[in-house]
Amino acid sequence: MTGQPGKRAVEQLLSWFERQQRALPWRSAPAGQRALYAVWVSEIMLQQTRVDVVGPYFAAWMNRFPTVEMLAEAEEAEVLRHWAGLGYYRRARFLHRAAQELVAAGARGQSGPGWPQTAAEWKKLSGVGEYTAAAVASLALGEAAPVVDGNVKRVAARFNALKLASDDRALHRAAEEWMAEAMTILPEGGEPGAWNEAVMELGATLCSPRSPGCGICPLEDSCKVNEMVASGAVALVEGYPLAPKPTEWKELELIYGLARAPDSNKVLLVQRLEGWNPGLWEPPSLIGTGEAAEAWKASGAPGSLGEELGVVRHTITRHKITARVYRLEMLKDATYQDPSLVGLTGLAKKILRRWV
Repeated sequence: MTGQPGKRAVEQLLSWFERQQRALPWRSAPAGQRALYAVWVSEIMLQQTRVDVVGPYFAAWMNRFPTVEMLAEAEEAEVLRHWAGLGYYRRARFLHRAAQELVAAGARGQSGPGWPQTAAEWKKLSGVGEYTAAAVASLALGEAAPVVDGNVKRVAARFNALKLASDDRALHRAAEEWMAEAMTILPEGGEPGAWNEAVMELGATLCSPRSPGCGICPLEDSCKVNEMVASGAVALVEGYPLAPKPTEWKELELIYGLARAPDSNKVLLVQRLEGWNPGLWEPPSLIGTGEAAEAWKASGAPGSLGEELGVVRHTITRHKITARVYRLEMLKDATYQDPSLVGLTGLAKKILRRWV
């Protein structure tokens, strides 16, 4: 289904990457020579999160948890607090659990004895899948392990003119095969990790989903879709890969009660125990429609609802949430908390940013 990229194309892309790569905090050393811990943390953070968002979080994380032992020894609440804002909190829990597994196996610091030395070994850790294992093994250990993410699939689909949907497993397999073939023809001294990063960088910067920069792409001369468009064919670059099926959203209405301590910015918060973001904090809430005050009273939630403050909208895991926020009154012996000292849900952050 895919053809070998060709030695010239591989060399052109690697040369372009060497000149044009973005300066990112986790690229502190050449590919194949980086610290395992830093690569692992950055790759977990980058899953489903934009690079520009991750940068500050990565720096703060490495300052607070500079070694795997410090992460393993931390309380989960503190780990979640430093993760708050990145979303998909299961990643943070798996990162914490895997750190404990690593320390138990003898890992110390950021690299060295006791650390997994192959992609296969990395996949045995909690929360480490095929992509993360390949990324860590190639970028820190120099293993020829191809990575496949959305950027890689888009570049492979266009380079090979593959009319497959972006979420089609067949495209994933084709992209992985294409990446692996390229690693067999790397120039002398070429690092598999550098090839992985070069393709991802191309997809993130030039070979973008919309308005790709084909005219300045280092693969312009060998890209099949670019050739089709240049020759007057109907195909458009943006049409590769095909779009996945539309997300089926579920509508959900929530009622939130916001109680603020007198003369301070502390608020009443409760910890989520199940559902979305367990372990994180937010104002008390309940699922409900219709008359909010009656539903609140019937639920046994603390206090009583006063005036409606407004509406906040939020999306998470295929749900579109409409949050109706009310002032919470008549509280006795309430324990208020400083929201800056706990891990908050994304929706809680929106609510507190607006009214506290």
